[in-house]
Amino acid sequence: MLAVGTAQAAPAVAAPRANDGTPGWHWVNEGWEPAPQGDNTLPAARYCRTFDLELDSISEDVRSKVLSRWDNGKPKDTYYTGPLTVRAENLTTGKAKNYDMGGDALESDYPTGNWHVYRTHGPVGIGMPIGASRGMPASYYVMDGYHVLRFNADNTERTLTVRRGPETDICAALR
Repeated sequence: MLAVGTAQAAPAVAAPRANDGTPGWHWVNEGWEPAPQGDNTLPAARYCRTFDLELDSISEDVRSKVLSRWDNGKPKDTYYTGPLTVRAENLTTGKAKNYDMGGDALESDYPTGNWHVYRTHGPVGIGMPIGASRGMPASYYVMDGYHVLRFNADNTERTLTVRRGPETDICAALR
């Protein structure tokens, strides 16, 4: 779940550069679209090790806006924002807590589609899977402040490259 902040505000995360040196893309002027986060059950073997983690959106109005597209029509840069409150529950013990995940995120896709970069201004919910995480231990986090993460398309690698702000380890909090 990528949780994201305040409705239709100017991006609080670093916007793409006017000329980033990558050919084959163009700016677009598209409207805001709903970006529902929904509910997710994260398996123990992927995140919390000893228990499945249930994430239920209890209040949300997350939206997205495509800012630029590759010439083939696929989104290059997409901005996410809007309020989001999530109930996180340890499905083994029933221990649960609500978390604000209503920050902002800018998703940038590489031209090949093999990598995605998320620039977040939290609080934002991010999963760092077991066996696929670089830069911090595997778990599910609420990341506050500014973070930059790089994901490959098949989710076999997630790398935290910028870490400026606190992180709350939800798995540890619900043990």
